[in-house]
Amino acid sequence: MSVKHALLALLYQRPMHGYELGKQLNTAINAEWDVKPGQIASTLVRLNDANLVDYEIEETDDAPDRKVYFITDEGKQELQDWYLTPEVREYKLGDAFYIKLVLSLIGSPVSPEQVLMAQRRELYQQLHEITEMRRETDIKTQLPLLLLLESAIMHLEAELRWIEMTEARLPDLKNYSPPKPPSKPRGRPRRTITVNAETPVSSLSEDKHS
Repeated sequence: MSVKHALLALLYQRPMHGYELGKQLNTAINAEWDVKPGQIASTLVRLNDANLVDYEIEETDDAPDRKVYFITDEGKQELQDWYLTPEVREYKLGDAFYIKLVLSLIGSPVSPEQVLMAQRRELYQQLHEITEMRRETDIKTQLPLLLLLESAIMHLEAELRWIEMTEARLPDLKNYSPPKPPSKPRGRPRRTITVNAETPVSSLSEDKHS
C-alpha cells in the first residue's frame, strides 16, 4: 500500500496536520496496516518537495505552531492517476508453502501428507478468526472492513479447496522426480591453436621446440 497516495487521498478531503493524518488514516482504513508517525512525517516532506502538497502555518496558543497540509493541483492529478491504475492482488507463484511441498515430495523427514495437514490446520485457524471478525463487524458503520474480511475468507476457502485437490493427486505427485541439471565438463578446456594458412609448418615446429 502506498503511504504517499493514502495521504494524498485524505488531504483531498480536507487540509490536515501530520498527527491528524495519522489518526484519520487508521480510522479510515481500519485494517492491519500500521503506519508510524515518522513515516507520515517523512512522506509529507517528500510530497512537499515534489509539489504534490503544500502547507500553511497554524498558530496555536497552548502548543507549538504546526503545519497544516493541503493537496495541490499536481497532487490531485497524481491522485487521479493512482486511482485509475489497476492493482494486481499479491499472489506469488512459488511461495514458501509450494516450495516446502515440492521438497517434501522428493525426500524429507516428514511426508507430503503431514505438510498438507499442517497447512490445512493453519488455514482453518485463520478462517475461524476472520469469520469471527466478520460476525462482529457492523455492516452499517464498517462496510469497507466487511468487504475486506469477506475477500480474505474467500481466499482462505480457495486455499483449502486447493489442498483437497492436491491430496487427491498425491499418488501421482509421489512419482515426481525433478529433472537433473545439465552436467558441466570438468577440468580446463583444451587450448586450440589457430593455424594461419600462410604460416609455414616449419615455423610451428620451431615455436613448439623453442
